[in-house]
Amino acid sequence: MKKIIMIFLTLSLSLFGMSYAKFKKHIEENSKVLKSQQLSLEANRQENNILLRTQNPTLDLVAARYNPDFTDSEYGYEISASQTIRTGNYLEGLQDKANASNLLQQAYILEGKAGYIKMLEMLYTDYVHQAKLLSLIKQEYALSNKVTGIVEDRYKNGSENKVAYLQAKTDTLALKTQIHTTKQEMNSLHYQLLSIAGFSEKVSLDQKFIYSVSHQTQNALKVSPKEKILTAKEKVLASQIRMNDSSINSYELSAGIEQEPDQSILRFGISIPLAVQHNKEEEKALAKLKMQQLELDNAQLKLDLNLQKQRLKSSIKELSQQYYSLKKLEGEQKALSELLLEGYKIAQGSIFVMMNAKNKLIQTEKSLLKTQAMINKRKIELRFIQGLYND
Repeated sequence: MKKIIMIFLTLSLSLFGMSYAKFKKHIEENSKVLKSQQLSLEANRQENNILLRTQNPTLDLVAARYNPDFTDSEYGYEISASQTIRTGNYLEGLQDKANASNLLQQAYILEGKAGYIKMLEMLYTDYVHQAKLLSLIKQEYALSNKVTGIVEDRYKNGSENKVAYLQAKTDTLALKTQIHTTKQEMNSLHYQLLSIAGFSEKVSLDQKFIYSVSHQTQNALKVSPKEKILTAKEKVLASQIRMNDSSINSYELSAGIEQEPDQSILRFGISIPLAVQHNKEEEKALAKLKMQQLELDNAQLKLDLNLQKQRLKSSIKELSQQYYSLKKLEGEQKALSELLLEGYKIAQGSIFVMMNAKNKLIQTEKSLLKTQAMINKRKIELRFIQGLYND
């Protein structure tokens, strides 16, 4: 039953095409790249466990032989154990470092996933652009082929010259060549998307742009991936500063028993490093300098992101206005082309005027597609820096 459902699902996708939303969900659930990134977080947790684990104690066993002339030798032994103990500040600093390291790894994973989704949407936009361009060129080819047939009939009847016929035929052949070139590019992008999604068989994809044409954009309050990384790095440096607050990182406790021929000795001791030569002044100064660098980097990043948001929003607004102007121009050019074609059919117009109008219409329609693709890409960039791919 499950196999039948899978076959039905595959056939349905092949016939009707998978929407981008379902395609994206499939990738998020099955992408080996995203799963690998997630495993790096677990690996980081294990590294933190190694960092925080207590050191194993040390056991010393010593045997001794008394009376060097060996005439009446007796044996003795010594057993001692020692344990390294971290100081409170240093241990708390290590715990802070482990937590900060985990946050930093999460930020890197978040940036990786956000960048991955951004790349996916860019690629999907290119695919849809090429698919729509192919459909447009096929329509123009059919129209051009029709015009060429009319010109050929008039040429054979002697009412049109050979130059006009050859010009129309050349334009039609050029469009046919564009069909093959565009189809190759579209197929290449299609297979790239299928490879990212992990499909072993060809699946049809919905050929619609992800975002509509509109100058309105979402005002998100989320933090960008790069800002999250810098924030996590600040926490890592803060943990290092705390670790350096203690002049010593650890001390050693020891206990042992020594058995000699005529006595037993029980020993307890503590070994403490002396902060005589230095008191970690250099480490503290270095950490503070790095913290100042991060604060400056964070301030500059916020400035850059703010300017990028303004630039992208302005660009989206201008492109949207451009799109609607082109749409209006397209309507006028279509009406003109239809009138010129009807006029040419009844020998009341010039072939060159008609073909010039037709070529201008083609360019306008191509500009419309390009503008819509550019709007989608600007919106993708804006969503990325707004942190809308963080989920």
